[in-house]
Amino acid sequence: MKKQLFYFILLGLFLFYKPSFSQELKNENSIEKNHKIVAHKNEHFKKHAISFVISHTYLKTGIKDDSGDSFLTLPSFAINYNYNFNEKWALGWHNDIIIEEFVVSDSGSHESENVFKSETNEDKTIDRGRPVSSAIMLTYKPLKHLAFLGGGGMEFSKHKDFAVVRLGLEAPFHIPNNWEIFGSVLFDININAYNSLSFGLGIAKLF
Repeated sequence: MKKQLFYFILLGLFLFYKPSFSQELKNENSIEKNHKIVAHKNEHFKKHAISFVISHTYLKTGIKDDSGDSFLTLPSFAINYNYNFNEKWALGWHNDIIIEEFVVSDSGSHESENVFKSETNEDKTIDRGRPVSSAIMLTYKPLKHLAFLGGGGMEFSKHKDFAVVRLGLEAPFHIPNNWEIFGSVLFDININAYNSLSFGLGIAKLF
């Protein structure tokens, strides 16, 4: 009788322990899975990004060989830094340089200057010697592969400096080892001067 009671108690402990052990194992697997998801997410989100962009800048008010207005295509590149607050918002310092000297029509002249041009029948021009633009940019990323940019700064040249308002779009794609490649479209409004449109291809290191 004692022997049968012992086996009965042993069977009860086994049946009770088995579901408890299964539940504990299930909880451990769930915790491990959540850790992996968080680790995977953290691997992609980095607070800092430094990027290099090769681009072409287009001007519709350029002047070539004193022949009048012309559509200029100029090589340019950029070095940018962004600080990511989260996966949607970032603040950055963007620096671009057009690596050629050029001349554009002064399309942003004041009214008095326009009167002067009409009276003298001469077009005013703006000389640019490899201008460097430096802007503080806010980035909003509503979708995984789409980002909107907006900000402003200054364009510096040996001839004259202008304030700049910049708007843009980027299409980023994540690649292994915390790198990104992206395409960009930027529209610069140089206050009281000229406007430009840039198309670029860049690569960024996230860290």
